[in-house]
Amino acid sequence: MPIFSFLYRILVLVFVVLIFRRILNVFTKNRKQTESKDDSTGTANPMVKDPVCGMYMDSRLAVRLDSRSEAFYFCSEECKKKYLNRSTGDGMGSAAG
Repeated sequence: MPIFSFLYRILVLVFVVLIFRRILNVFTKNRKQTESKDDSTGTANPMVKDPVCGMYMDSRLAVRLDSRSEAFYFCSEECKKKYLNRSTGDGMGSAAG
């Protein structure tokens, strides 16, 4: 009889471990799905590159210049002015900033 008691304890232990793993998987899958939903909804702000100095920054913090065809982002008003001075011959004079 002692061997059956030992096997029973092993069987119960394996069963408890399997249930614990299943519960853990449920919680980690929910967390991963929540994180992927946040990424897919576009809540993250894209990084943009300043065309003058090459610095990357959050688009919310950048100085924006809208041209006819696209938007340009700058790290500062100084870089924006440098860009406008360089590109006055490129038809950017009508861009609002």
